[in-house]
Amino acid sequence: MLSSGLAFPEIKAAENPTGPTADSSTGKFDIVLRNNVQMQLFGLEDVTFNAASGGDLKGSTPSCVNSNVERYQVSLESSNDFALMAGSGTTTGNIPYLLTYSQELGAKDQVWGAGHLGSGATAGDFQRDGPILTDLICSVVDSKITVDIKEVNYTGKPEGVYTDTVTVVVSSI
Repeated sequence: MLSSGLAFPEIKAAENPTGPTADSSTGKFDIVLRNNVQMQLFGLEDVTFNAASGGDLKGSTPSCVNSNVERYQVSLESSNDFALMAGSGTTTGNIPYLLTYSQELGAKDQVWGAGHLGSGATAGDFQRDGPILTDLICSVVDSKITVDIKEVNYTGKPEGVYTDTVTVVVSSI
């Protein structure tokens, strides 16, 4: 199950000296103005797999973003730290997976999951699909979130239904 949200980019914390210095002390802070920034995330779909066929599993959902700014970044947060957890019944264990946020035209893919970005990490420099107040149609930038599950991670697990919920947050940059 995928859920969506909107947020502003993370603001860097002010930098303050860690201790006293001789003659003077210096710190830094940012000033940020958000001048009527609007973001709209749409097009997300649930991703469902059937492991009966065997092999590595790959599925995806569109991730479309309309905005009145040209570029955005993404945060993906997993309820189970990028692992599918067994549902009700006698099943136990978890199945790790990776998420990749990508665009057909140009932006560097960003990967979340074991050995990659952690849950809630913000990354990327992606192009919007269209301006605000246009038809909700994904454009040729073809933004998507791909789910990858390796066969070795689900082979031998008890039968059952394994799930996770991912929250998608897009923010202007």
